[in-house]
Amino acid sequence: MMNPAAPGVTPTLLIVLVLVGVIITLGFVLVMSRQRNLALRHDALVVRHEALTRDVGTIKTAMGTVSDRLTEISQNGKNTTELLHTIIRGTIESASGK
Repeated sequence: MMNPAAPGVTPTLLIVLVLVGVIITLGFVLVMSRQRNLALRHDALVVRHEALTRDVGTIKTAMGTVSDRLTEISQNGKNTTELLHTIIRGTIESASGK
C-alpha cells in the first residue's frame, strides 16, 4: 500500500488538487487567449474608426463644395432668366415699333 506524502493527505485529495490545478491553468490560458483576441479586435476597431472619421471629413468638405456650386448655379439661372426677359422685352418693343 502507498504511504501518504504527509499526514492527513490522501491520494484522493492529491488527485482533486491536481485536477483543480489543471482546471485553473486551463482557465488562465482561456482568459489570456480571449484577452489577446479582444486586444486585436480593439486595434482593428480603432483603425476602422479613424478611417471612418477621415471619410466623414471628406464627405463634409465635398458637401460644402456641392452647396457652393449649387448656389452659383442658382445665381447663374437667375441671371439667365433676367437676361432672357430683357431680350424678350426688347424684341417685343422693337416689333411694336417703340
